[in-house]
Amino acid sequence: MKRLWKVIPPCLSDVLGFEAVLNETEGLGIIDDPSRYKPIRMGQGGQAHGGRGGRPEGHGPGLDSGHAFAARAGGELHGPGGFDRAARMRSVRVLNSDIRNEDIITGTEAKVMQTFERGMEQYAPNFILLCLAPSASMINSDLEYAAGKITGQSGLPAAEVKIDGEKDYLYGIGATLETLGRILLTPQETLEGTVNLLGANTIDWTEGTIATVDSLIADAGWRVLSHWGTKETTENLKRAAAAQVNVVVSEAGLKLARFMESEFGIPYVTGAPFGAKSAENLALQLNKHKNAGTHARNTETLSVSDLNDASIGAEAGVLRQETDAPEILIVAEQFIANAVRETLLAHGQRNIRVLSFYDMDRTYMLPGDKKLTGEDDFTAQANVDSVRMIIADLDYSPLVKKEVRYIGFPDGGSFSPVHPTENFDMTGSLLDSWLAEKGVIHR
Repeated sequence: MKRLWKVIPPCLSDVLGFEAVLNETEGLGIIDDPSRYKPIRMGQGGQAHGGRGGRPEGHGPGLDSGHAFAARAGGELHGPGGFDRAARMRSVRVLNSDIRNEDIITGTEAKVMQTFERGMEQYAPNFILLCLAPSASMINSDLEYAAGKITGQSGLPAAEVKIDGEKDYLYGIGATLETLGRILLTPQETLEGTVNLLGANTIDWTEGTIATVDSLIADAGWRVLSHWGTKETTENLKRAAAAQVNVVVSEAGLKLARFMESEFGIPYVTGAPFGAKSAENLALQLNKHKNAGTHARNTETLSVSDLNDASIGAEAGVLRQETDAPEILIVAEQFIANAVRETLLAHGQRNIRVLSFYDMDRTYMLPGDKKLTGEDDFTAQANVDSVRMIIADLDYSPLVKKEVRYIGFPDGGSFSPVHPTENFDMTGSLLDSWLAEKGVIHR
């Protein structure tokens, strides 16, 4: 019963992470599923701005979902921030196969191919990605075969993203980005002074944040060649193998970064540049690659411990060797939470633990960090006697049974938040200012 959600609203699924990526491209996504998917709020601060979107409107092959495109093009999106019809049509590049009871016996291939033909006519895509949802997963649909058939008919790159609706949206984003890289990228001559931004996504990041991060990278003397996870053209995505360095700003970008490192020799640096200290860390990491040259790419990748050694000197030792009981818990996507911790450390706070309900990469975990398995796990961590402050989504707060200072922090991945906290631009010193306004740090 560890994964039973009784208090906290469940997070968006991996299928919705797939949708979030595809809707920002010139491709086509096909979800092998009976449900109709409404568009996720793209490029406007993720889920926190109302207009929940991204929810399947029917579950199970016995429900009549009607014609998927007609459902998308007509009617209003529920919620205070809903799209008008034209906006919905512009934002959605993902269709469902509209499978039914009989497909349990006959298979879903015919429905997938019909959806592909409909998508070709409607969107004229440059590539096609397919994924399973729970219903098709249970009947073992063969999307890899369907992808090969699509490529044979159209000449377009197509592939299956290995998800099935059972994991979280960040897992879906990561798997989708890696698959996209595998079908689009080919060796390129290196363009010195260029980077790709990997893992920024429209669920957790605002348009303003992405623009500010681009400016920050430019100020460090680099040019962003392509964005993976936010609005981008296929042409720019195909050029990405020419970048000198990849900048990974969320855990969801690591799979693609590691593929590009092994396949094309492109090194990567990591970290969300949120908070003045984390932005400085990112610039320091990029500077290590300034003179690497275009003929011998430096494949050195920094861990969290390396990063802290480079940025805060003696304080890094304190951070790496922390063994005291936690005083502050930060619960968020791993790279965002690490940036908040880095900011607090720079302002003299100590004994800080990062927790997350989403995947956490061990390379970027410190002692005491933990991937949460469910509500009981969070309850146990939050109610430790030594904890005096929690920075987390407000919807987690009912599970805290002791006196503690609780700072509401945005979680764009919540499926239906009870107490939504609006996303905001945290780039550079903007996070320091926000924490100062909350009285968490003193400037």
